[in-house]
Amino acid sequence: MISVLIVGAGPYGLSLANYMSAQGQEFKIIGKPMELWKEHTFSEASLRSEMATSEIAHPQSAYSIQAFRSQKGLKPGNASERIKVSEYRQYIGWVLAALPYEIQEEYLSNLSHRGDYFQAELESGQVLLAKQVVIATGVAHHLNTPAEFSEARSVIHSYYTQEIEALQGKKVLVVGAGQSAAEAMEICGRNENQVHWYARKEPRFYSEPLDLPKWIFDLVVKSAGLFRRLPHGLIHYLFSIFSATTMTPDHKQKLAAINRFSMLPDLSNYDHVISATGYNYTLKHMNFLADELRETLEMKAAMPRIDKNFMSSMRDLYFIGPSTEMFFGPPMKFMIGSHYVAPRLSRILAG
Repeated sequence: MISVLIVGAGPYGLSLANYMSAQGQEFKIIGKPMELWKEHTFSEASLRSEMATSEIAHPQSAYSIQAFRSQKGLKPGNASERIKVSEYRQYIGWVLAALPYEIQEEYLSNLSHRGDYFQAELESGQVLLAKQVVIATGVAHHLNTPAEFSEARSVIHSYYTQEIEALQGKKVLVVGAGQSAAEAMEICGRNENQVHWYARKEPRFYSEPLDLPKWIFDLVVKSAGLFRRLPHGLIHYLFSIFSATTMTPDHKQKLAAINRFSMLPDLSNYDHVISATGYNYTLKHMNFLADELRETLEMKAAMPRIDKNFMSSMRDLYFIGPSTEMFFGPPMKFMIGSHYVAPRLSRILAG
């Protein structure tokens, strides 16, 4: 019987595992490590987050990017630097090689509750039994593709960056006003595609991932525990004001020559529609959870309600990562949120 099963090996799962490992706690972690950054990020892009907020958390900061650069004989850079994806993938490899624990690189197929324990069936058919489970999965289950694109010949969500990078000589419509849309247009243009752009509103060019001054964003990160105490109506209102996505200022000139529509054009004119329309976090997308388990969870809007300790209404079942944004605020959508979650949840799981 496993004490704690961590489902997901992205920044939240790895950061939690790092804290638990450092404290000598028993756990098992499953998932494809840092899959989003290794396979679903444009190879020639830079991370949206700064170096200091892109590190995989560890109680002794063992996996800092500065330490990685020092070992590799690279220039140290500065904390506010945006690191290139190509280098970040090397950093991921460096971290994974140094981990003192193993990651079982399999997806979870089905999680069910068996009274006082959980049963996890993996893709291979292997069955694991666990006392406590932490769901630390990322965005892959929650791709948002609006129904209005159903008449298009081909729709590619911006998550599938390798498919987008392979497009050549096509007529492409990119939809969205965030960083993924900007990067998709740049890549498609470079690969000699004819690119058009659909965004209902003028894009906001801003250095931060959200349309928030940096000092407010930093304050929200530090106050994540207080965020969940706000009334649901107020949270929804704040999201409507402050959660607008942005594009980095370096894209403003690059995109100036692209024809932008504020009304949806005729989709039949395009070989491909690239839907850079983000993610929609709902419990129904988590099809690896057994139906009877999902049906017993108390809900808040479309996601399981979680308490201040990240636990759902089902005892010993925890949720962390992007899907908890409505409870702990916008930083949960980014790697920086794992630095808040990992030390707290590791202490809770230690009892």
